[in-house]
Amino acid sequence: MRALSVVAGALVVAAAVAGCSGSALTDDPAPGSITVGSGESAESRVLAEIYAGVLRGTGSPVDTRLGLGDEETLALLDSGEVTLVPEYTGSLLLQFNPAATVTDPDDVFDELNRSLPQGVSVSDYGLAEDPSVTGEVGDRAAENVVPLMRTGALTTTQIKALNVVAGELTSTDLADMGDEVRGGERSPGQVAGDWLAAR
Repeated sequence: MRALSVVAGALVVAAAVAGCSGSALTDDPAPGSITVGSGESAESRVLAEIYAGVLRGTGSPVDTRLGLGDEETLALLDSGEVTLVPEYTGSLLLQFNPAATVTDPDDVFDELNRSLPQGVSVSDYGLAEDPSVTGEVGDRAAENVVPLMRTGALTTTQIKALNVVAGELTSTDLADMGDEVRGGERSPGQVAGDWLAAR
């Protein structure tokens, strides 16, 4: 816990230079309770634990709900039972706009922001990509990590902390942590904690 607190403090300081998607921001009231969900994959579970770790460092109580199905995720975001979930830009774009043809990471992110339904937002997309498609070329949309969240549910400080993670986490980091979890060596929380402590 001490290591996570130190890391979270550093993230908040570093976040002063980080960009963010304004539609997801609020002023900084007293921190409220946050629930971070995840999909069923090992990588999604790890990402959820990383997000939970940095958000705890901003002063909010944070719970996790791991292993949610795709349809369940949106329903729980809509109801407020889940605050945010890790997703991939290209998959989200095609979910909300199946006719989209853009593939470049920036273009995918811009089109995604235009395609999101009311009530949900994304912050900056990360360096890390979905390990199952990393290195593929052609007409596949970029699959960069991005947090999908309830609009207005997080403070500016919390959004900036997530954006710093986006700039630090690499595809190799994510793939390696996912392999450890799938291999049964350690839990998502353990590998996420080690990653945060090393920053």
